[in-house]
Amino acid sequence: MGGRLAGRDKIGVRIGKVINKYQVGKHVDLDIEDGTFRFAINDARVAAEAALDGLYVIRTSVDASAMSAETAVLNYKKLAGVERAFRTLKGVDLHVRSIRKRTSSSACWPIMCSGT
Repeated sequence: MGGRLAGRDKIGVRIGKVINKYQVGKHVDLDIEDGTFRFAINDARVAAEAALDGLYVIRTSVDASAMSAETAVLNYKKLAGVERAFRTLKGVDLHVRSIRKRTSSSACWPIMCSGT
């Protein structure tokens, strides 16, 4: 029998791994039996998913009188710039020089304190 799987349980586990890996469970209709399985792609579900592709819902706690839907979308898009700025702050691009604290011995400039 080589690499063939026998039993609904073993076949189901193997199919489950593939479906979870590619996240296609909602698009495929399965029929698992003891020695075989059949699948069919559900075209209606695929078409429904494709119709919603690229659409997102933005939910905000701000009243509609204070901010319109268009303004909410624009503010959401500006959020990417804010996130990029925080990444820059945390990244290696930021060069900060060390801060030296003045002590009483270094309070005098060499020109002003010429040893007198």
